Amino acid sequence: MVRPFLSTQWKNVVLVNYRVPPELLLPHVPPGSELDTPDDDPSLHLLSLVALEFADMRVRGIPIPTARNFPEINLRFYVRRGPMRAVVFLREFVPTRLVVLGARLLYNQPYYLARITHHTHRDGGRVRVDTTFEHRQHRGIIRIDARDEPFIPPEDSQEHFLKEHYWGFDRDRAGRSFRYRVTHPVWRIYPIEDAEVTISPGALLGGEWQSIAWEKALHSIVWAEGSEAAVYPAEPLDAGEM
Repeated sequence: MVRPFLSTQWKNVVLVNYRVPPELLLPHVPPGSELDTPDDDPSLHLLSLVALEFADMRVRGIPIPTARNFPEINLRFYVRRGPMRAVVFLREFVPTRLVVLGARLLYNQPYYLARITHHTHRDGGRVRVDTTFEHRQHRGIIRIDARDEPFIPPEDSQEHFLKEHYWGFDRDRAGRSFRYRVTHPVWRIYPIEDAEVTISPGALLGGEWQSIAWEKALHSIVWAEGSEAAVYPAEPLDAGEM
């Protein structure tokens, strides 16, 4: 059995999902892959702004003293290659320099340094997540209020599509496509009753992304409990049987 490269807990995973033009995503699709959409809406191309917590992170089973517990915010979209459905990251932000350096060197991932907080509060039958973010001149928040009644949505739902991806695809510095496997149990989600999001994907991605009216492009928000998770070593995208 191949040992995980990274093991951790992903907690309170918030996905803020925007409908975006596919032509903005296509340049970032690894060769041999194609854009993926939910099964119930093949016209729906989504970019997700994701906020979550890493807890007890270990690299090859070894805890890293300055990089065990931290929040992350990332921007990702969805691709597939045959039966494999995967995510591709456009930007990833953490408040820990060691994570930025390690992710860039080992996985060629687009990590950047930012100030982030991501906290959850419970009060009776309600639960709230508050996220703050600051990167260069851009500041924003995510605030979600929900009922503390987590449940597992149907497998054919868009919520399931967004939160249950077990592959990551990308390209290395030489342009070669690679994949890495991710494992975790199926996540429950919270019924969201109110939300506020002021973090702008356009401000973080720049270029043509800044022309999108992000408030109008907002499609949905999903808040998943999270769980223990493992990320396995990278391998060529076409390795073995798919």
